[in-house]
Parts: sequence; structure tokens; C-alpha cells
Amino acid sequence: MLKGLKGIDPLVATVLLIAVTMTLAGIIAFWGSSFVRSNLPSENQAQTIQTCTGGSIKLISSNYNSNSKSLSITIYNDGSQKLLLTNITFIYSDKADSKEINAEISPAQVFVKSIENVEDNFNSFMISTNCPNIYIKYP
Repeated sequence: MLKGLKGIDPLVATVLLIAVTMTLAGIIAFWGSSFVRSNLPSENQAQTIQTCTGGSIKLISSNYNSNSKSLSITIYNDGSQKLLLTNITFIYSDKADSKEINAEISPAQVFVKSIENVEDNFNSFMISTNCPNIYIKYP
């Protein structure tokens, strides 16, 4: 054996082991709580998911009149939830233009709307609802 070398006191070793254990437990608890918070939907998101389940809309027709610069759309709610049609966004080659609709459409209801002041060179349009995953994109 080596003479003259001393180990650390058992009390100091115990305190060090407890300090290291508590530090690791704190790090794991912090990581776990932030992991759970970021991966679970918030209460508001859970309500939106529940409200939007069973929602569906279809574009029945769209007709653009270049003389009056208006787009007439007919939409059918073929789902089981009432939806709010929020806006229509026209996509051009160099920009996008959004116009408010703000109309409710109940299940099995047909909705007809004429949107005025629409430039005639749009490439496509998208109709958005209050549910982020329920929309119409044409074409």
C-alpha cells in the first residue's frame, strides 16, 4: 500500500454524491417539463382540434367576370361541423391579395358569395376557415 496518501473524508464524499445526484435530477426534471410542454397541445389548440373534427368544405363552382372584376364562388359544407369562412387569398405571380369573407356555413349548407375588385391575372386562390387544416385551394 501507498503510505502518506489520504482519501477524502466519508462525510465530504457523501455530500458530493448528494450534490451530483440533485444536480442531475434537476437537469432531467427541467428537460422533461419543457419536453412535455412543447409536445402537448395547449388548451386552446385542443379546443380547436375538437371543434374542427368532422369539418369539411367543397368548392362547387367559381366564375370570374372580367368586366365587373368579380369572382362568384359556391361552397358546400359536406362535414358535420359549423365552420367560419375567414378569408380568400388570391395568388398572383408577384404578390398575394387577401379579402375577408367572415361568414358561417353550417353542415349541409350551400354558401354563395361574390368577391368584388379582383384583378384578372390571379393564378390561384385559397379560401381559409377557422380550422387551420380545412381550406380550399383552387386550382
